[in-house]
Amino acid sequence: MNVFSRIIGNRKSVKSTIPSSSPGPRIKQGDLVMVKSRKEIEATLGDWNSLKGCSFMEEMWPYCRTKQKVFKRVERFLDERDYLIKKTKGLVLLEGIYCKGTKDFGPCDRSCFYFWREEWLEKIEEAK
Repeated sequence: MNVFSRIIGNRKSVKSTIPSSSPGPRIKQGDLVMVKSRKEIEATLGDWNSLKGCSFMEEMWPYCRTKQKVFKRVERFLDERDYLIKKTKGLVLLEGIYCKGTKDFGPCDRSCFYFWREEWLEKIEEAK
């Protein structure tokens, strides 16, 4: 049982955010990727600048059309909005790309990684 669930009440400790028809992982740890263009990413975004519950933050735009290395896949995370562990698919962290604060709230020293949807990235095939 989730410790936070015990503190805030008798709530389900793990909530799945995985669509039932999700394909297997396309991008894995260590892969080189290109962040898609602003136009391509904007085409995937709905309400609140999000795709499948994952927001694309204003501070992520400067990384469009840059080559990055995948640090690791995200399989589960603590959602601090409701203190529940969430399971997910299709999210990765990029090496060295993390939040330094936002224009709305100012600088922050926490250094949280941004969540990147696979749909916003193109895998770069290495020449052999």
